[in-house]
Amino acid sequence: MLLPVFNNGVCVFDFDRCDDFMGKKRVDKAIDKLFNLPEVLNHENVPDASGGRALSTAHLHQTHSIPELLNFKNNQLGDWILRRIFESATLLGFNETRDIKRFKYHRTWANRMEKGCEARPHRHASDAWSTPHLVAIYYTQVPELSADLIFIDDDNLELMNGPLLNDYPDCKQHKIESKTGRLVCHDARDLHATNKHLSELPRTCLIIEVGFAPLP
Repeated sequence: MLLPVFNNGVCVFDFDRCDDFMGKKRVDKAIDKLFNLPEVLNHENVPDASGGRALSTAHLHQTHSIPELLNFKNNQLGDWILRRIFESATLLGFNETRDIKRFKYHRTWANRMEKGCEARPHRHASDAWSTPHLVAIYYTQVPELSADLIFIDDDNLELMNGPLLNDYPDCKQHKIESKTGRLVCHDARDLHATNKHLSELPRTCLIIEVGFAPLP
């Protein structure tokens, strides 16, 4: 579903088989294994995380591809995510300027947020970048009192990292609730953040950056 967010749109979908899809145990085990890697546990928080601990595999994206590790081509979750990415590419208008049937993963990684952590405002691409075009966020674990995704109305597309979320007035913020099984797809240039994660349990999501080929 396409939701209007300021001057753009954001696509939000809920996977109704998120709790019982075939291969779920394998997917959950693979994700937990990633966060137990020494190179993840011993790595400092990513620059756009503040407050509590944030584990991320972003720095391992070249060697630990999420679609490959989770076998996207051969499980229900991967198939569903890929279909929603193509749907979002059309809903967001990328089909008018790009060949959305020819795409490649730019970076893919997993994030795990612990109590007290929040993501500072950031973009995945500026207006001058050639890729990525679209970002997909899939939430695998969202307990109560989890951080929500906040889109920010800021048209300075050269600003890759903004100030704290609280520095923006409420009228410049648009909240999208995070929940287990939810997929959010947005333009990589959209400025976004999270509010603070207040749960004692972690919040986990997969991040997939996608680039589309030019039209022939």
